[in-house]
Order: sequence, then C-alpha cells, then structure tokens
Amino acid sequence: PRQRIDASPDERRTFLDPMMATLEDWDGVKPIPCGEGLDPQWLGQFPLSTSGRRILNQQQAHFKLRGVNWYGASDAYHVVGGLDVQPLEAICDSVRTLGFNVVRLPFSNEMLRSSVAEGAIDFEKNPALRNLSALEVLDQVVYCLGRHRVTVILNNHTTYGEWCGGPDRNGLWFHEGSFYTESRWIADWEMLAVRYSLCPWVVGFDLRNEVRFCPSRRPFWPSWNRGWFSRLLRGCDWAAAASSAGERILARNPGGLIIVERIIWPQGRLHSYVKDPGPLLPKFNGHLVLGVHHYSWSGPGRYLAFAHLQSKRKLRDFLRFVRVFSASNYGDMDRDELCRQLKDEWGFALEANICPVWVSEFGTGISPGYDAEWFKKFAEVLAHFDVDWAYWPLNVGPKPCSGHNEIYGLLSPDWTPQEVGADWRLDLLGLAGLQPVNGNTSQVDK
Repeated sequence: PRQRIDASPDERRTFLDPMMATLEDWDGVKPIPCGEGLDPQWLGQFPLSTSGRRILNQQQAHFKLRGVNWYGASDAYHVVGGLDVQPLEAICDSVRTLGFNVVRLPFSNEMLRSSVAEGAIDFEKNPALRNLSALEVLDQVVYCLGRHRVTVILNNHTTYGEWCGGPDRNGLWFHEGSFYTESRWIADWEMLAVRYSLCPWVVGFDLRNEVRFCPSRRPFWPSWNRGWFSRLLRGCDWAAAASSAGERILARNPGGLIIVERIIWPQGRLHSYVKDPGPLLPKFNGHLVLGVHHYSWSGPGRYLAFAHLQSKRKLRDFLRFVRVFSASNYGDMDRDELCRQLKDEWGFALEANICPVWVSEFGTGISPGYDAEWFKKFAEVLAHFDVDWAYWPLNVGPKPCSGHNEIYGLLSPDWTPQEVGADWRLDLLGLAGLQPVNGNTSQVDK
C-alpha cells in the first residue's frame, strides 16, 4: 500500500502572525524556463484575455476552453493521477488526442511543500520524474502538456492533500489556527504566478475550488461582499479575498486569467459577482472569468446532495416540504427548466456580454440512470449557451485514499483513450465543441 513519506503540516504547525506570510517566505522564487519542444505558432496566441463574454487569443480570435480536470496534485499522493500506470508523455498525448485544449490542474497548498508519496509514480515508466519534489513534478506536467499543445489552468483545490467534499477543513481558502492563513494562501499564489510567468500556456489561475462552510472550533461561513455583517456572523468575505489574490497574481504575471468560483452552498446567482463597480469589476476587466460547477445531484440554493437516492426519499420529501432545502436539484429538471435555471444563475452574464463563464466541473458515469439522463440534457444546455467548460475528470481507477473507484473518468482502465465511439459522453461533448484530433495538430487552436 502507498504510504505518506512527508510530514503533515498538522504535525509541524506554526502560529505566526498572518501578516508575516509573504512571497519572501519562498526562498529564491524565480520563473522556471519556458522549456523546449514547443510549437512557436501555437505559443504566439498567448497570453489570453477577455472581451465581453469571450476569451480571446492575441489574434483576437475566440479561444473556447474545452477542458478536462486531471486531479491528483490536490490529493494524498501530491501528483497527478496515472503516473503509476502510464508515462507522462502518453497521458498528455491522450488529452490532446481526445480534443481537449485546456487542463484544469487541481493542487493543494500542502503539495507545494511536499515530497511525492511512495508508489504514486512508476519510475520505470517515468524515469525523468525520479528524485523530484511534488512541485517539480507539477512543473514537468505543465511542460509536457505544453509540448502537446494543451493549455493549463492551475486550480487551488484544497489546503491539505486529501480527497474533499462537503463541509470540511478544505472548505475555505484558509484554515483557522493552522499554518495555512489567508496571507499564506495569497503568497502561495504569488509564488506560482512568478514560477510560471515564462510559460505563457499557463493561461489562468482558478483561485479556489468550491468555497463553502468550514466546520471548526469556531465555524466559518463564507459570504460575498458582506463586510462587517459577515464578520459579525462569524463569516468571511470571499469577495475581498479573491480581489486581493487576483491583484497580487496580476502584479507578478500580468497576462493571466483570474477565475473566481462562486460560493457553492447555498448556491446562488452571479449577479453580485458581475456588479460594476464591484469587488471584481472593473478591476479585472480583460482578465475575469467566473467559475461554476454542475452535477445532477447539486442544485440551486440550499440543495440536498442525496435527494436522488431512493433510500432517502422520505427524508428528502420531508426536508423539502418544510423548506429546509431547495425544491429540486439540477437532475430533477427537464431540459427547458434546466436552461431557464442556468440562464438565471449565470447565462444572463453571457447574454448581456459581461464576462466569460467557465463550467469548470461537471460529469457522469457511463452507466444509464439518473446521472446519465441529466448529462444528456446538460450537454445540450452547454451547446445552447456556447459556454466554456471542463469535464470532471480524466482520471480512472481508485480515488486517492477514498476507498472508492472513479466512475466519471473518461479513459480506459489502463489510462489510454477508449475505442472511437465507445463512450457516449465524449460524443455528447461534441455538441459543446469537443474536437478529437485526427492526426493534424499543426493548426492554431481557437
């Protein structure tokens, strides 16, 4: 079995003044070189920028994000999945062959300071990764994706290297009373902005995954731009934190996109996120992308994640009857209802030409059922809004230290592409712009 070989930050906590955490805490921060084997024509379209609802390249052509999530660097092994099964080059080639033009790379703050977990990499298949730190392995993943003409968006997914979900200690961008303060979170982002500033295919910075309630000795509820009222109720202002982090990133890497995800529970509309003047606009004009996630089991407002389970039907009906939770999840809606709901949540920002929206997580298993039926409707909605997207996930096999297999993954069990036509999910993603590569990779992606 795989064992952790690095000391957990829980075991070496410090209680520094949060204001003391700065970029200078990272010794010798400097950019890594651009690397070799990159297509100069492809590189010539970066950095990207935004104009209205569109992401544009340097030629002012639409660069639609058609992406996939490749997780692992946010989990217990500290590196992307699959390196114990296939060579890095082979996995990156599969990403490109499937037609994706961007990979969302989740990472944890713990990973930035960690060694690679034993067994996470087969060094016979990946000899170039031997003796590298987890962060240096991430560098090699970024380089390899660039050689395969795939862009990268870094996503601060978790604080600690572990599988997460629901109310937990990874719910916020900081963890009270620990080494991981808000100022250290910002300093980590500054370090990464500097580190990849000479790698123009690292096109964006997704500030934090799924901001939500964090249970602790003194629980925190995130809010958006509520100021003193938020602090009075033991809340914390995601608007202020995102604004500060975005400013500091752009000071170090002026060409990056700044992706700000909405608070996911309760899950609200983006009207306050696009307010101009507001916390994000006009400050991040030309850079701002708003991130949203959708699954069949999630929904608007105070959604009930287990509502689709028949074993929980009586409890679900009662909780909805007393209006503790929202009346329906996305998977309960027909295609037209879903389209109206998402227009109200974020489609309005596209139709009003305010800023891009990136659906940076959605997915389903390949088997028929509730999930699959929702996915068929959702793929049509993605096409209707012509929205940027990233499927969750590329990964297959066991989820790190979770005890469950990844059933949403797109690859074969051996981390190679499936036979053409074998996966109806990939066919449906074609409605939203997925374009598998058939040998010709010389054209500039748009």
